[in-house]
Amino acid sequence: MLTALVFLIILLSAVLAHELAHYLNARSVGLPVRAFSVGMGPVLFRHTWRGTEWRFSLFPIGGYVDLPGMAPTVDADGNLQHPTGGMAEKPLTQKLWVLLGGVIANFLLGVVLITAVILIAPGYRQITSNVTPTEEGAVIADVIPGSAAAGAGLQVDDQIIAINGHKDPDRERVIREIRGADRLELSLLRGDARVEIALPWPPEGSEERPLLGVQLRPLSIEDLGVGVGQASGEALWFSIRLLPEAVQGFARGFAATLVGRQSEEVAGPVRIVSLVNQATRIGVAPVLLLAAVINLSLAIFNLLPIPGLDGGRMLLATVVSLRGRPFRPGQEEKFHFLGIMLVLALIALITFNEISDLIRG
Repeated sequence: MLTALVFLIILLSAVLAHELAHYLNARSVGLPVRAFSVGMGPVLFRHTWRGTEWRFSLFPIGGYVDLPGMAPTVDADGNLQHPTGGMAEKPLTQKLWVLLGGVIANFLLGVVLITAVILIAPGYRQITSNVTPTEEGAVIADVIPGSAAAGAGLQVDDQIIAINGHKDPDRERVIREIRGADRLELSLLRGDARVEIALPWPPEGSEERPLLGVQLRPLSIEDLGVGVGQASGEALWFSIRLLPEAVQGFARGFAATLVGRQSEEVAGPVRIVSLVNQATRIGVAPVLLLAAVINLSLAIFNLLPIPGLDGGRMLLATVVSLRGRPFRPGQEEKFHFLGIMLVLALIALITFNEISDLIRG
């Protein structure tokens, strides 16, 4: 239930930011907005305010802003005619400003969320800025039931003060010893008592080196906290650096999807829900970071020159401006329809691959 709620909040906040930016940019150039909807499908709630019908629709998978001059009109004989007024009469710069609003909003929301992550949990600066904190000591954070660690008597909150003669080891040293030693000799601080544990490694009767079965946390970690200004700067630079990598990731991910393989570089609804579930179990900072990545991904994806997306609409608007005349009435809408069908087919294929992988275990 919590996973579904968090997923819904992340999705609705991204949609709301995206469509609200389209609305504000449209109003800033004098365009009226006939309707503003969060969600698609049957309208559950509607209220008219300042000349706009504000809607909340049944399926929270997207949204839209209804602007005049975006679609052809039909004359008395049933023939399609070029739209007049509204968006159709605006110069290219104003059209691009309106269309670019959602992309800018999702990008900025991603930057704000990453800034919040850095301020809440400075350790995440390892991801955003490659700043590695200095750790000291190693403490057992969890012991897996039935593991070699549980059998040897290791307990949660045991501080490892020596392993195989190495005093005050950090987590990296402990991991290296577990992976490479022929015997484990541990000195632990349990409360005020010192506990000595020795065991052959791997355990007798085991042909392969198993996992010890513990999770470790540092005894202390360097404070990487920064102010709002520096956190914002690091978040912005991280988001900018992510742009080319994300575009390449989309290209590789879509190519893998088309040949029936699941890619780690694109995620459909099934995998996103799984990621939300994992992040929710850890804490607030991972949830905010995931929400930031989703917003940045939406910004970049919407900027792709695919008809039906904001980037595709900007491309066609630019082509019309350069050629000096519009497409035939209804032709541009066909391009956008085909583009949306392509996007939906890709999403369906990604989802099918994810479900198939789940079934195969």
